[in-house]
Amino acid sequence: MYIRINYFPLLLSYFLTVPLELYYVVPLHTTGFVIAMVTCWVGYKLEKSLGLTYWNSRIAALGLCLLVHIIFYETPAVDFLLLFSKEYHFRFQADKYSAWMGMACGLLWGKIGEYMQWAHGFENDQRRYIATVAQCSLGVALIAFWYGLFGHLEDKFVYNPVHPYVFIFPVIGWLMIRNSSRYLTECHSTLLEYLGRNTLETYVLQFHLFMSHNVQNIPVILPGSGSDGTVTMKFLNMLLCGSVFVTLAVWARKITVATQTSVVELVRGLHGTTTIESAYAAVPQDPGLKSKSSEITEEEVVELTKVEGGMNGSDAQTPKKSLFA
Repeated sequence: MYIRINYFPLLLSYFLTVPLELYYVVPLHTTGFVIAMVTCWVGYKLEKSLGLTYWNSRIAALGLCLLVHIIFYETPAVDFLLLFSKEYHFRFQADKYSAWMGMACGLLWGKIGEYMQWAHGFENDQRRYIATVAQCSLGVALIAFWYGLFGHLEDKFVYNPVHPYVFIFPVIGWLMIRNSSRYLTECHSTLLEYLGRNTLETYVLQFHLFMSHNVQNIPVILPGSGSDGTVTMKFLNMLLCGSVFVTLAVWARKITVATQTSVVELVRGLHGTTTIESAYAAVPQDPGLKSKSSEITEEEVVELTKVEGGMNGSDAQTPKKSLFA
């Protein structure tokens, strides 16, 4: 993950002599990933070392993580970010609780899945109808609550300070509407999925290929597509620039993923580690290991395959084992 998200931006920053803060999303995601990794590790250690139950250890880890967030972001300690730049100081505070909220939602996801199986099963049409109406109503209410109190504010200097505390309301509202019925849950956009796999590269390359003049315009390639050109020529110029832009972004992603895989394999080779499959094949006589391998679920095999192949979550299709998996 570290290679995947940092490799390309670091190269661009170095060779094009642009500040890394131009790609501020990259350090934001990297820091969020580190926070999640450390919090999960703490939860695991609390369970194994202190003998806490699964829920108690995870809730305690989340509580400690929240405390660290408050100590850093709600005190003058946050000014430490000014040592890097004012841009980082602002951007990190704009999303300061997003990683923590993501982990909290992830912890509750299993329970949410159980509810959705109960509410939207086929055996009870009345229950499914009531759940759909209730979810849609509450989802709309959460979005309306956010917009009525905060979302309508046009002055970013007024809204930005409260954004980290209130943006969760419209997000949860949208998710409740999105998953209020089996039909809506199974709606899927192949185009958006394809574009979503390349969002890192499109984000990074937009400053160098698709935008110009202080990120206010796109390049003018076709004659008659400038500011005084016709709408048709402007549209055709946009399609041409966009096609080149997306093509290069897809190509850049393939290169970074190939580099990521190569580095992972190199490190694995230097450390003398082997893949899961070769480890099982090397000691088939071990009954304990063999029985363990036979107990691996289909979902775990898919996850191991993705890790071994250097893929991220969007690179492979995970088989659905439940209604809303």
